[in-house]
Amino acid sequence: MGREGTSKRNNGPARSEMQLIREALHCSTTEAVFATVHVALTQGIFLTNYVLDLGASNFECGVVESLPYLLQVAHLFAPWMVRRLRARKPVAAFFAFAHRLSWLVLILLLYVDWSPWFKHGLMILTLAGSNACAVIAHNAWFSWMTDLIPAAIRGAYYGLRNAYMGVTSIVTLYVGSHVLSVFREAGMGRFGYTICFTAAILSAALAARIILRQHEPIPDEVPKMSLREMGQFLRARPLLRDYIRFFALWQFSLGIGAAFFGVHMVKVLKMSAAEMGLFSTLTSVTALVGSRLWGSARDKLGDRVILIASGFLVSVHVWIWMPAREGFLLPAWTVCFLGGFCWAGFNIVSFSWPQKLCGAAHKQQAFGLIGLCSGPAFVLGSLMGGVLTTFLPDVLFHIGDFEVMHFHLVFALSAIGRNAAVVMIARWSLKYDHKKRGVGRCVRDSLAQMRWRSLLNLFRAGRVA
Repeated sequence: MGREGTSKRNNGPARSEMQLIREALHCSTTEAVFATVHVALTQGIFLTNYVLDLGASNFECGVVESLPYLLQVAHLFAPWMVRRLRARKPVAAFFAFAHRLSWLVLILLLYVDWSPWFKHGLMILTLAGSNACAVIAHNAWFSWMTDLIPAAIRGAYYGLRNAYMGVTSIVTLYVGSHVLSVFREAGMGRFGYTICFTAAILSAALAARIILRQHEPIPDEVPKMSLREMGQFLRARPLLRDYIRFFALWQFSLGIGAAFFGVHMVKVLKMSAAEMGLFSTLTSVTALVGSRLWGSARDKLGDRVILIASGFLVSVHVWIWMPAREGFLLPAWTVCFLGGFCWAGFNIVSFSWPQKLCGAAHKQQAFGLIGLCSGPAFVLGSLMGGVLTTFLPDVLFHIGDFEVMHFHLVFALSAIGRNAAVVMIARWSLKYDHKKRGVGRCVRDSLAQMRWRSLLNLFRAGRVA
């Protein structure tokens, strides 16, 4: 009897804590679904078409694309706020909702008769403030979730959560893009944007309400770190330092062309909002499948191999896009599938590898340092792409009847730069791989270790059902 009573007393608090964790994870998954609705309806094709319909130039498109990366320095403010408040929930909830509520200003700009330069300036300032809030919220949220989710179930939980987010994104993109396309084709585009952005803001309000109900473990004291200590921290972690150099070059190269794929789709390929929505939907579906395959390979090979393999494939598939033109969209649709698949692997390990390199105690500062270095690099790349597409002639030269445009130049520079970044990190990190795998072997081993058979069985089961 005594042993039984002791067992109950010992297991009672454990059961209570696990119940809190289960409820918190349920809240997190539900919040993620509503937050994904906001992301799907305000980014990608919706933001690209909105900026172009507002009359923005190629250079301004590059500035808008660079804002999330320019403001990565805001990562460093989150640890200071968490220290002052001794909690992460208010920081994450307030700044996440402020980020999403700012789209009210973009709705207003559709209905006011102000000068174009003032509207464009206010749009950029609003998006800058919105992205700064998003960066602060994400830093606090990341620390919160790291402490909340037990390491033993972290992979399984994020896999399930990402699946819900993927399905939500697919449905939202499909419906939203068709709504926007119908109104734009009827000459009432601003009403289409109003419907989509309003739905996004209402969904964000629900997400904010849910996240405030989520349990937060008592946070550890966030260590202070001076600039001198940051330098010592990096010197003691040479592979993290190399990763930051790699990621800065990767982001610079990505920035050169990233803003202009959507512009190219609208201006050159003449794709409608519905077609662009279908493109994004298929990319999301492929990314869901790719996440499963890359994840299985990562479990066997580790982060380094998957980063090099997926990064190389991402940099190479850009060349497939080049021949696309109005009336010949097969290259673009091919990239739609390849891009979703390849980026799925890169996104997994570009998030997980730095966590291992920095250590748990300094994760917030480490991600702040990565953002501090890679953010301005992306901005410089975007500005370079904006200058090239603004001041160079639209058509540089002809190959037969094919027009080689300034867009193709920035896409090529972006691909070459990213390929160089992959080769550099492969060389720098070679001594940490006991099998001494180069780029080619990383690609071969990654594809070989993917669970293609389990995926085939999954499709067969779905067909039978």
